[in-house]
Amino acid sequence: MEIGDGLRYSSRMRVFRRFATLCLMGWWIGGLTLYTTAVLRYAHQVIGNHTRVGFVTQRVTTELNWIGAAALALMLWNGLASWRSAARPIRWGLAVSWGVAAIAHAALFLLHAHLDAMLDFQARQVRDGMPFHGPHEAYEALVGVEWGAGLVYLLAALAGWRREDSTGAAAR
Repeated sequence: MEIGDGLRYSSRMRVFRRFATLCLMGWWIGGLTLYTTAVLRYAHQVIGNHTRVGFVTQRVTTELNWIGAAALALMLWNGLASWRSAARPIRWGLAVSWGVAAIAHAALFLLHAHLDAMLDFQARQVRDGMPFHGPHEAYEALVGVEWGAGLVYLLAALAGWRREDSTGAAAR
């Protein structure tokens, strides 16, 4: 392989990394945004019963959690790949926003399992005596935290890519 081939490969991989990161983050963050701003509201209007809506949203949030896990993996790859050429504030933005999103996401997985254990899927109701409301509100707050951290990460990634391209570090 000649040096030129390596540079083309590096450039192609950089484009692929960025494209994949944007696509998966768009699916994840866009999905969270659509879900919280429209789907929940319309589901309550159409179905009218919070418990029944909850059994639909339980499945949707399971899917969103897995999409988020994949997005976080790509975000980590991107952050590590961009690290050398990134200025200190961009590094901080990438690292802190990814860390906050990853911690919130890990907590969401645990909390989702806890909430699932409170549900009687056969009867389509919350098990008697289970304090569902408080943990559910915590879940919603954590979604907001990871959503915000994801947007901060995206801003830092765009700034990092710009710097990466302008310094010529991407061609290494």
